[in-house]
Amino acid sequence: MNTRIIHQGIAALRALARRPVPVYAHFGVTHRCNMRCRMCAVWRSGDRGTELTAAQVDILAGSLARAGTRWVALGGGEPFQREDIAALVGSFSRRSMEVRLLTNGVGVPDERIEAVARAGLAHVSISLDTLDAERQRMIYGGVDVMADILASMRRFREALPPRSTPIINVCVSRLNLDELPELVAFAAEGGFHCSFVPIALAASADAADEFAAHAPDMALGEEDRRRVAAAYDRLLWLKRRGAPIANSSRFLRDSARHLQDGSFPWSCDAGLLYLSVSPEGDVSICHHFAPFARYDTPDLAGAMRDPGNRRRFRVQRETCEGCMRPCWAEVTHVFRSPPAALEALSTLRPWRGARGGPR
Repeated sequence: MNTRIIHQGIAALRALARRPVPVYAHFGVTHRCNMRCRMCAVWRSGDRGTELTAAQVDILAGSLARAGTRWVALGGGEPFQREDIAALVGSFSRRSMEVRLLTNGVGVPDERIEAVARAGLAHVSISLDTLDAERQRMIYGGVDVMADILASMRRFREALPPRSTPIINVCVSRLNLDELPELVAFAAEGGFHCSFVPIALAASADAADEFAAHAPDMALGEEDRRRVAAAYDRLLWLKRRGAPIANSSRFLRDSARHLQDGSFPWSCDAGLLYLSVSPEGDVSICHHFAPFARYDTPDLAGAMRDPGNRRRFRVQRETCEGCMRPCWAEVTHVFRSPPAALEALSTLRPWRGARGGPR
């Protein structure tokens, strides 16, 4: 049997036993970005000089592996802003971790895609919010990006292994709410899944933080409640019929409710099942909170089990206003809900059909 599957199964059993095991970690390898998407403020804190070096990332990978981590997402900013991104992928992959790269797909040379694939990249998620080139240009701050994104989708599909689950990340806003089923059909045609992420915006320009920007024309309001219900009812219908939607049915239902009334109808397991790592190597239960460890902490699992830290994690979870990050919520659903776990397994099937990719 594949040793990765064995390791992942052991991690799952430990997590189900409620031991604090970070089976999943999100590592923002950089906050630098080549785009200025209107709903995002991450790029404002980008600083090449404070990012972990490749050697330090290798130490982080060892720490996470010893703690029981089996799935790692490398995000940003834009990960391809790091010239050593292939080395970073390799640090996690050679320790039997499944690595997913989160990218905007803009301006990525063929040789960089081939390099991360050779380094062991298992999966990719590419941002695409609309099939309307002009609307995508507006979301991306006035830059024409559609051709670049579609080309990157084709190249990733050709470079990654057949077992890969490539995903189109769709940020759901007022601008694209009526277009979601079309994006599912487009993903299916190109051998991708869709993941729908409810937009998170700052309430005002003054309230903008390190991650969310102020973009009022993208925000959903009371007047959009029926549109939200219709759109997500359709997604759930498609999901039941086997459409390539990576989100669990539970997450889709929770997303619809959140977009309608602002609630966060799920319970967070940050600090139990998942961790966040900053570009500087700070380890926290989520990027909203202060770190409890560093990339070179020798016993990360021990730090998670420390009684004082566990009490602090519980307080942080209980006082957090909540979020709809699918990377967090879906891990909780997979480990706490058998139906969601079965749906997750269905997304792991290999690609079928032609390998030509999106047109």
